[in-house]
Amino acid sequence: MSSKKWTQRISFRVHQWLGLASAAVLLVVGLTGALLALEDPITQLWPAPKVAVSGAVLSPPQLVPALALPGKTLSRIYLDDNPAQPGRALYFVDNSQELYWRAFNPYTGQILGPRPALSGFFAEVMAIHRWLLLPRSAGSVITGSAALCAIVLLIAGLVRRAPDRIGRLKDWLAWKKGAKGRHALWQFHALLGTWFFIPLLIMALTGPYFAFDWYRQGATSLLASQSVAKAPASETKGLNLEAAWQGYLKVRPDGHYARWQMPRGPKGALVVRYLEADAPHHHAYSFVSLDAVSGKVLAHKRYSELRGGDALLANVYALHTGLYFGLAGHVIWSLAALAFGSFAVTGVWLFVVRRARPKNSQTGAADTLIAYASQSGTAAACSERLKRWLDGQGVNSHLATLATLEPAQLTQYRQVLLLAATYGEGQAPDAALAFQQRLSQGGVSLHGLEVAVLAFGDRQYQHFCAFGHWLAAQLTELGASLLLPVTEVDRGAPGAIDAWHHNLAGRLALEAAETVDDWQEAMVMANRCLNPGSQRPVHDLHLAVDGAYQAGDLLEVLPQREESWARAQLASIGLDPAALVLVDNQLLPLWQAIALHREFAPLTGLGTQDYVDQLTPLRPRTYSVASDQGPVRLMVREQRLADGGSGLASGLLASCRPGQRLKVRLRHHGSFHLPSDDKPLILLGAGTGLAPYLGFLEARQRLGHKAPLWLIFGERHAQQDDYYRAELAAFEELGLVSQLDKAWSRDQGQYVQHCLAEQSDLLERYLAGGAHLYLCGALGGIGKGVSAMLDEQLGETAVAALQQQGRLHRDLY
Repeated sequence: MSSKKWTQRISFRVHQWLGLASAAVLLVVGLTGALLALEDPITQLWPAPKVAVSGAVLSPPQLVPALALPGKTLSRIYLDDNPAQPGRALYFVDNSQELYWRAFNPYTGQILGPRPALSGFFAEVMAIHRWLLLPRSAGSVITGSAALCAIVLLIAGLVRRAPDRIGRLKDWLAWKKGAKGRHALWQFHALLGTWFFIPLLIMALTGPYFAFDWYRQGATSLLASQSVAKAPASETKGLNLEAAWQGYLKVRPDGHYARWQMPRGPKGALVVRYLEADAPHHHAYSFVSLDAVSGKVLAHKRYSELRGGDALLANVYALHTGLYFGLAGHVIWSLAALAFGSFAVTGVWLFVVRRARPKNSQTGAADTLIAYASQSGTAAACSERLKRWLDGQGVNSHLATLATLEPAQLTQYRQVLLLAATYGEGQAPDAALAFQQRLSQGGVSLHGLEVAVLAFGDRQYQHFCAFGHWLAAQLTELGASLLLPVTEVDRGAPGAIDAWHHNLAGRLALEAAETVDDWQEAMVMANRCLNPGSQRPVHDLHLAVDGAYQAGDLLEVLPQREESWARAQLASIGLDPAALVLVDNQLLPLWQAIALHREFAPLTGLGTQDYVDQLTPLRPRTYSVASDQGPVRLMVREQRLADGGSGLASGLLASCRPGQRLKVRLRHHGSFHLPSDDKPLILLGAGTGLAPYLGFLEARQRLGHKAPLWLIFGERHAQQDDYYRAELAAFEELGLVSQLDKAWSRDQGQYVQHCLAEQSDLLERYLAGGAHLYLCGALGGIGKGVSAMLDEQLGETAVAALQQQGRLHRDLY
């Protein structure tokens, strides 16, 4: 399993269990936070009591005696920037930490009574938000811990949601139509987290600052400059308000201030905060620390002069509430906090629904069948990934090949997911021919069955994806209904497969399927040309590839282009190779997009992004594995193009050197494996179609098989193209090859089918003895020629019987 897959799984579990553990607290904190984010706009619009403006505001030496109350210690004096608004005084009740607020007239010092009801309401909301109405020491630990959990939840959720291969940005941010039930709920949960990720992360990162001393001190030591990080202290004990006031007037001659904070402790400094005329918001405080006895200025920091970490620390509250970003910040932060609260509800709901879904044993009954018809292994591999995804969603399903199914078995299921390849010009894969014949005979009612078809094919053929469309039509004719329209996949294009998975998830109310990136880096161990000097060079390569495989399997190679080539091609059609474009949610230079991600096309008249959007994804090239175990061996012909260049992948492989790394993945090719027991074999190959048979011979030697084996190999010139002559001769000497025939088309005018026809008696004897016949090479060459010869020599009925018995194996390209 890839590291990305493990990362997503671990992040999912972390996200799930931390979310469940903190759900109740996050719900409360989120809802109260949403309200607090709108406190300033609401307070500004709410009618408030006024005081008569008469002269100057009393100075602190005048106000403090007037505001004295028995049994309470005055801690802070707040003045509003609106001169008609009452001031606020904050007290500590003696012998307790309880807070006590009173409004007062700043021009007379008269205490007016409790704060306005609206202020009291928001104070209660703040107490719930910060302490859950518990004692501060306990409540802060709970909410602060929830904020720390939220940081991990957000990051884990983002990692969990990010697919291995991210498509367009809109696919990650946009609501997918048609989602219902649980999948709609999951989309709501995931999209809110994505849309509001930045404000939510800012809230989560700043929340513990107000809850934990260690977090606040750590942030201060990390971010603050030395002059700010160290809190000043008074030189002597005591308090002289007049001296402190005179000291403050030296800094601010007009005497305006927003907050007058009395000293904390016997040697605490007196701190005054004020707003400069151009302050960006009402928490953009400048502050002055004064010696409480002498009035000496111990520190003075203007907000406008703060930089870097000091500025960040000065704005922690403004960042936490969205105040820093103005009215838009208030609204966005409020919506984000509501989203945070909703996560608790939707997350728990998703967990309960997921756990409540019945889970039958794999061998028991299942509502869903995944059935595949694969010729080269792509549909089979996708089916296995689909099965793993459904298992992970708690949906019990069965996986089967059409080769083993009877149409009547479909009635045992409520849903059938068909992944069907098309072979050649519209034919069913060899293994699915019998099923096709039985299904075409009808005789089974499929009313109530829901079917989704993913059709694989190659657009270069006229009847593209014909078998998949035939299946959909035949099944609906028998009464089934389509869950989704038939989706066509051109040569395994991942975009089409991903789109089908997402649409299917929506229809089945499941979490969207994750894209599986199973590519790996393989190191080239050796590379030699088998026919030096030929105009059609063939190379033998050995690659170090992780993972198990067996003879007959395939290796996909993801080709890459040179930067110089990509730049030259783009420049030739008038595009800037260095222009930045969005490809699979990555911002890349245009040349890199062409070199690594997209098939080049000489399109003109388009902008750079529009040009990239028109291109098809870079498709892998597939090669037969020419070995049985250990390093993967390939037999690759370098394709020569009309312009003198080489094929994209074959040119890359032909020119690679030992130590070079390639992006590859193994593909299981079950329809082209050796029989499970020791059966006679007829192996027909032309050109590089010889490759899988080298692996067959190695496997038979390892397994000790002794049944007769007839190998016919065809190429152009005996002198140049007699590949692996010594190796094949060694297999003959060991008795692993009973008969070896070679057909040279240019030297003798003979092809593989001619050699086979000349020995028709031997062909019939092999087949009568239960032989399996393998055919590998070009579809339009050996594929067409041998198929016609078999139909003529054996008859179409006998050939069809071989296919239905699973004794005719074709790997044609």
